[in-house]
Amino acid sequence: MKAISKCLTCHVNQAQRILDKFVISEHEKWNILKKVLNDLSQLNYNLKPIDIAEVMYEKLENYLNKSDLYSEEKKKSNDAALSLYKDFKSRILDSSDPLYEAAKLSVAGNLIDFGAKKGSTEELFKQVIDIWNQPFSIDDFEEFKKSLFSSKNLLFIADNAGELVFDMLFIEIIKETLHDIEIFVALKGKPIINDATVDDGKYIGIEKFATIIDTKLKTAGASLPKSSEEFRRLFYDSDIIIAKGQGNFEGLSEESRNNLFFALVSKCEVISDFIGVEKNSKLFMNSKRIRQE
Repeated sequence: MKAISKCLTCHVNQAQRILDKFVISEHEKWNILKKVLNDLSQLNYNLKPIDIAEVMYEKLENYLNKSDLYSEEKKKSNDAALSLYKDFKSRILDSSDPLYEAAKLSVAGNLIDFGAKKGSTEELFKQVIDIWNQPFSIDDFEEFKKSLFSSKNLLFIADNAGELVFDMLFIEIIKETLHDIEIFVALKGKPIINDATVDDGKYIGIEKFATIIDTKLKTAGASLPKSSEEFRRLFYDSDIIIAKGQGNFEGLSEESRNNLFFALVSKCEVISDFIGVEKNSKLFMNSKRIRQE
């Protein structure tokens, strides 16, 4: 998916939120934001939104002398989600379709996105619980389930910290349903925004259910040309793939392969319009639905 002019505006707003978080002086904010605007002005048309984010966040980290802009929020999100794990698992196992309910919770967790959403960790978690029971606006889950039951392995491309805990619960339910399936979870090698890293995966204990794959990426979504050879191989060789979140949609929506399913909340107007749904829709969709342009 290619960026449009609104994507530049969105990234400027993200930069402003970062500056409000770390910088007190309005004069300093002014000067850094001028640098960011100049950096963005150098970018060529026809990039993906995740390419814009990669440039801007690297520049912001340099200007602010910080390597992990959302480290505190990520830990808080992981801890908050872990505190809910047992309760949510119990509710899911008591449901008529645990696999489906776990998928809905995993997608609802995609709201925990400090790049796309304003608000505190507590506010975002309240929204997750509120939309858990809402139906998918695009629901290809039965198609996914049919393919899953004939698959020997699954590649799960994660998105954000905090959300990753709900992904882990979904993965655990998959393993309880299909004992022999091999699951790989792809995580970022380096921090960007609040994307889930290898360290986040180890912190929450996802290795109990899946093999961690380091994508070696510092992009806000999956970028195959920039990723590790191991990740690229698994992307093309895995029987079935779940790609979580907007960044992975942006990075992988032009890829043509069978059994690639995008699971996200369309928090962004540009992505919502591209897919053809209302903003903030819950989606579990086969990639074959996407119009290629």
